Amino acid sequence: MPTDSSFEHAETEALPELTLRLVNYVKEARKGGHPATILAAATTAADMIEQRAAECANDEQRSALTAAQRFTYNAAADCWPGWSLTAPAVDEPTLVRALQMSQRSARLVERLGLGSEQRGTAAWLSGALELALRRFADAIASFSIAKQHYTAAGAPGPALLAAGYIAIVEQLAPGSGSGSANLEEICASIAAGGFKEGAAWIEQLRTASKVFT
Repeated sequence: MPTDSSFEHAETEALPELTLRLVNYVKEARKGGHPATILAAATTAADMIEQRAAECANDEQRSALTAAQRFTYNAAADCWPGWSLTAPAVDEPTLVRALQMSQRSARLVERLGLGSEQRGTAAWLSGALELALRRFADAIASFSIAKQHYTAAGAPGPALLAAGYIAIVEQLAPGSGSGSANLEEICASIAAGGFKEGAAWIEQLRTASKVFT
């Protein structure tokens, strides 16, 4: 956490300089890899930026809020245990805080009007954390919203990725969705699509499936 002295002049410091310092502060917290510390740092930094840039009335304020949207997303994503089979366990209270952080990032996406693809990514992260919390109905809803936004953005690869996560939830909780999603078929569609990140997406889906099932 920042000491009182390290940010004692935050209210009078130029916003671009303060934003840069806060971004670096969150980066340093993320290097440690401790979810609670990462979330605490991102919360403090986002609070300070949103207090200073609340009106979103000029380029400096918009740039600061955009930075806050990015690091709140990254902080929440750092807490998701589905990235790796060897990722350390994350307790439920921390996952709940990460979900709240992802929702905060999503609100900034909306406020800044960052477009359908960003909305899809924001919804995906909330769905991923809801999956980790085994809130299956919420996860299906979030992944479905992500898929809709990706489709609207003309992003078929990410839309298939979101569909893959729906399939994972349906494996875990039969009857939670339409039952039409099949993970292997979706992976085959991704492979056939020739997407630049296709192999990474397939690996991501298969890893998450193993972590949660």
